[in-house]
Formats: sequence, C-alpha cells, structure tokens
Amino acid sequence: MRIEVENLYFSYAGKREKNKKYAVDGVSLTIEEGDFFGIIGQTGSGKSTFVQHLNGLLKASDGRGRIKIGEYDLGDKKTDYKALRSKVGMVFQYPEHQLFAETVKADVSFGVKNFYPEKSESEIESIVKTAIETVGLDYEKIAEKSPFELSGGQKRRVAIAGVIAPRPEVLVLDEPAAGLDPEGKADFLNLLKKLHADFVKTIIIVSHDMDLVAEYCNKVAVFKGGKIVKSGTPKEVFSDEKAIYGCGLDLPVTEYLIKRLKERGIDVESGTTVAEFVSAVKEKFGGER
Repeated sequence: MRIEVENLYFSYAGKREKNKKYAVDGVSLTIEEGDFFGIIGQTGSGKSTFVQHLNGLLKASDGRGRIKIGEYDLGDKKTDYKALRSKVGMVFQYPEHQLFAETVKADVSFGVKNFYPEKSESEIESIVKTAIETVGLDYEKIAEKSPFELSGGQKRRVAIAGVIAPRPEVLVLDEPAAGLDPEGKADFLNLLKKLHADFVKTIIIVSHDMDLVAEYCNKVAVFKGGKIVKSGTPKEVFSDEKAIYGCGLDLPVTEYLIKRLKERGIDVESGTTVAEFVSAVKEKFGGER
C-alpha cells in the first residue's frame, strides 16, 4: 500500500478558534510500499500527531489536506475505517500498556475477531498461533497465561502479536525501543527487521534514536514545528549536519565519525549502518591489521 499525504494540516484547537497553532502544518509525504520508514524530530515536532492520521485516529483539521493509503481515500466520507485499520496497524509507545485480556490468546485474538467476525474459532486459533510464534514466543507455553504475568520483553512481543495478527500491510510504531536496555533493544529491532522481511510490507517508526533510524530505515523524514524540514535516504538526511543540529537532534554515531574523520583529512565514504561504516574503514586502511 502506497501512502500519499498532501498538504495536511491538524490542530488540537477547536474549529472556531482563531489564530490556532497547527501540530501538523502543511505536511506532504509519500511512503512507498516496502519502505522501512523513519520519522524523527524533537518532542512536540508533530511526528506522533502525523502518524495517527494514517489509520484515521486523527483527521485533518478543517478538511485541509489529502491522505490516500492504497485504495483508501481518507477524505471520502464513504471510507471504511474499520477495513483501513485492519490494513494499518498502530503500536503506541510502551505497547505492553495496550494489553488488557485475561489470557495471551484472548488478547492477541481480539483484533482478528473484531476485523474478521466471519472467521471460525479454529481459523482464529491458527492465526493467533502464527502471530505469537512470529514474534518469537512459544504458543503452547504462553497462550493460556495472563499477559500480566510475563516479562516486560514478552509483554511487548504479545502486544505486537495482537497488532499483526490481522495481517496488516502497514505497521506504525511510536518509539518502539523506548525503555529497553541495549540487549533488549537490539533483540526487539531484529524482530522488526524479521517482520518487515516476512510478515508486514511496510514499517513506519517514530523515534528519537538516530542510531536506530540510521541502522534500520531506508527512508527518513525530519519534523520540526509541525513541518517536514528534510527527507530522503538516511545518508542524504544525516549528511546535512546543520539541518540535523538545527532540529535539536544528534547525528547517528556512524555519520558523526565520518564527519570527524573528514575534518582530519581522512575521507571515508559509507552508508549509515554500522556494517557499512566498518567495511568502508577497512577498505580505506587496507583491511584488518
């Protein structure tokens, strides 16, 4: 599903309020099917408000703006938002807080039953089992457990399983690695990489973590004051040091090191991932020593 947003405006103020401030201020952005897309910016930049438009949780203020997601035109009053939300899954910051049911199985099955009431119990169980195993958990061991008895990492995976069980084509995650230690973060992000390869066509993450975005995303958009100030590949975006610092953000460590090396007359060309950086440095200096 291709996502096309044109000239979108949104304000939390009432319709009659004059001189209102827009949290999303004339944003236009295209996200292609298959992208692993990063949306970055400081707190209050409008990034989280923006992504909540992608499955209709928020709607353009005063009808200003156009959003089309695949076949769904969100400006059309006849748009089936229930069908749209089965295709665009939303995972909020600290997704384990989305858990609510008595058992893991019941929690993960909720979305499937809501979106596809025609499914039989055996079909639902098969779908739930696949979702739970896809996020790296043992269905037989945890299906009948209370989700609140699980570890923090397991809770987060169960929450993700509940969102992906209806097989959305787009998965939107707001600060997916928040609160995780380095090992837990790496583990969780590898899960997202697996989901992108095998389960969900398009992933969109909102993040303050520049290293995460540089490592995993193929496209990035930088928000500031409700506007997009920079977009492109991670290399294109993070090579503009002035723009990144101007938005109150830091460079990913790989791009920072590349720039500091260049200041010392050592020209190392690479992408933004750690593997690309290490490979470029080895090539520059004639391999490992």
